[in-house]
Amino acid sequence: MPEIIFFTALFLLLHSYIFYPVISWVVGVLFGKKYRKDFTYQPTVSVLTAAYNEEKVIGTTLQALLASDYPMEKLEIIVGDDKSKDNTDEIVQQVASEHPNVKLFTSEGRKGKSGIMNRISEMASGEIFVLCDSNMVFDKGAVKNLVANFADKRIGGVSGEILLRETIAANQETSYWSFESWLKYQEGRIGRLIGANGGIYAIRKEHYFRYPEGQPLNDDFVTAMKILGKGKEFVYDPAATAHEDPTPTNEDEFRRKKRILMYNLGSLKLLGEFFLPFKPYISFAFWSHKIIRWMTPLLLLIMLVSSFFLLEVMNYFLVIDLVILLTFLLAFLGWFSSRGKKKIRALLLFYYFYGTIIALMSGTFSFIFTKTGTTWEPPKR
Repeated sequence: MPEIIFFTALFLLLHSYIFYPVISWVVGVLFGKKYRKDFTYQPTVSVLTAAYNEEKVIGTTLQALLASDYPMEKLEIIVGDDKSKDNTDEIVQQVASEHPNVKLFTSEGRKGKSGIMNRISEMASGEIFVLCDSNMVFDKGAVKNLVANFADKRIGGVSGEILLRETIAANQETSYWSFESWLKYQEGRIGRLIGANGGIYAIRKEHYFRYPEGQPLNDDFVTAMKILGKGKEFVYDPAATAHEDPTPTNEDEFRRKKRILMYNLGSLKLLGEFFLPFKPYISFAFWSHKIIRWMTPLLLLIMLVSSFFLLEVMNYFLVIDLVILLTFLLAFLGWFSSRGKKKIRALLLFYYFYGTIIALMSGTFSFIFTKTGTTWEPPKR
């Protein structure tokens, strides 16, 4: 029995991180669809973003959007301020005084991102909603590239690509982002993207999902899944790019990952239709890309514990245990490396991986045993 348990856990890990990406690539190659992308298709567009204490970045974000090569007469930008304590409001008002297509909604009290997005979506007049984070710096052609995809009536949503600015902190995330972007692209080739990049994505107005307020959730994950559930397709466009600074400290990155996992788990209450194979490939991708990956800490623990019971039966399990313990040691050394002047990239990768695992564990326990709030605090920038 321990052997079955061990190899089941191992298979699930290999499936989520290796087999499923390979399957996605093969399916994309064999069954990838030709989508129509027409730059002459220029409907009205509303860019929606929620902000809280973003005085250091909101001005840059707005100026980048205003520099877009999309027709300004067809573009409106709406900022929802969640009762910021800094000068976010004043900065947006200053920009709005010079650009009539920039609008501001100020909440009288903290509502969280879901509440803010619901309010500003009611103000929006565009046929296409572009949703973004308030620290994203859009490239000039990002909006145009996103919108051009909607010339194809099959498409309900489009995710853009986030590019991390090159810093020492970003080096820990580069490999993960490259892998995740590649996987999203493969899923998008058949219109089955399991979760958009929350910093830059677009949907048709009629597909906006009014988020339950007071419930923790990730809007980009829920929205993409709901659109797929309606029979529409969600694609990935690497030509629609936005830039983001990585979180400034490892502690901020840990809190970010923990919060994302807690919100993802909260989102599952709204996605029950995908747990069973009523939509076979979508459910398969949902489990493979998301659910099993979130189970990584549990699966690693199961492998480690079950392998101890097998030491007397098969000696090679001792090698497996030693390899696992060695990776723990390398991650610990990576933690030291991250705090020194000289960064050792190989060690940082182990540290980043296990840091993510610990954040997943912490997020899971917090979600189960504590009340998950819906308001957020931006990292110190």
